[in-house]
Amino acid sequence: MTVCLDVNGMMSEAIGDAGLSRAEVDVLTPRAAALARGLQARRAAGELPFSELPRRDDLLKQVATLADAVREEIDTLVVLGIGGSALGARTIMNALGDGEPRVLVADNIDPWTFGRLLDGLDLARSAFNVVSKSGETAETMAQFLIVRDVLLRRFGAIDYKRHIIVTTDASGGQMRQIVNDEGFRDLHVPAGVGGRFSVLSPVGLFPAAVGGVNVAELIAGAAWMDAQTQSAGVWENPAYLLGTLLYLAETKKGRNIVACMPYSDRLQQFAAWFAQLWAESLGKARDLAGNPAHTGQTPVAALGATDQHSQLQLYLEGPQDKVVILMRVEDHGREIEIPAAYADLDGVGYLGGKGLGALLNMEQRATELALQKRQRMVMTITLPQVSAFTLGQLFYLFEVATVFAGGLH
Repeated sequence: MTVCLDVNGMMSEAIGDAGLSRAEVDVLTPRAAALARGLQARRAAGELPFSELPRRDDLLKQVATLADAVREEIDTLVVLGIGGSALGARTIMNALGDGEPRVLVADNIDPWTFGRLLDGLDLARSAFNVVSKSGETAETMAQFLIVRDVLLRRFGAIDYKRHIIVTTDASGGQMRQIVNDEGFRDLHVPAGVGGRFSVLSPVGLFPAAVGGVNVAELIAGAAWMDAQTQSAGVWENPAYLLGTLLYLAETKKGRNIVACMPYSDRLQQFAAWFAQLWAESLGKARDLAGNPAHTGQTPVAALGATDQHSQLQLYLEGPQDKVVILMRVEDHGREIEIPAAYADLDGVGYLGGKGLGALLNMEQRATELALQKRQRMVMTITLPQVSAFTLGQLFYLFEVATVFAGGLH
């Protein structure tokens, strides 16, 4: 049950001069090896704390204990957070949640949307997970103050506290001060783990566990991918290869846009999670040495097959400035057969007897081949199925690839 990365559509053998040659990748070998050694040294020194999350059994136990208790108390958990404090949880629940209890993510302060959300809750059977490392995020704190007031009025100064769970810094920040003063139940954001790398911490794991996701399997998938990304060789390390090819696509081929296009509704939010990870990590005015750089590819979230009918023509016929990352799921978890009818109509009859999942995968493959035929850079990531284990692999693969690409910049 492992994720597979196919980069043939990035290479000159498949798309001619528009692609990268193996020599262009190999010329980076000394630099990449030095970067890999540097990352290993930083990890050993505790300077890459996100990379230790797959081994943090203590965090997993804390999450599971609190989530088990909260699950018995509620029918709905509302996550109050924004950016990395929201995207990870939404991605996990979109892929794996079964709706019991219901987990909602309120990551914007549009009063119409937030008001309707509050109006529709049974407050007695609802809890709010406030996620802010510092307690200074204006949007999240505004939501918190509104929710706190609503709960205080309904349940009183003591009982309202059972409806709020806070995920924040362990020792500092204004949210920590509030937790200490109020006595809210809480979980810690590990020191040094930024929001966009926090999905495998209590930030993402707690809402997922409350929503019934097997978070131990999610972490096991990340740990498996961690083991696959220990090699210093670009061709042997899938995360380094992914990061290197996207870096070269930008710097050597002018591909300053990268579109992530999963052919699965359950992975739609993964594309949005990737967009934040890539944009905030690599969109920089200066390089690591402090020199002016203004680097970074612009990430675009798309969905197959939907965006074949809204974006694909641009990818095929527009400027040669894009890399497309397609995501394919072999087993969608269920199949629905298309009934045979209208056999005399060529544009309809051919569909009969096929399954929707099979049709979706045929369209993914057709898109991949069409992009290659037009000499457009494309890579494909294949999942055997969408599961906690494979999703954990994906998260960690892209996190390491992002760090490596950042080092190359």
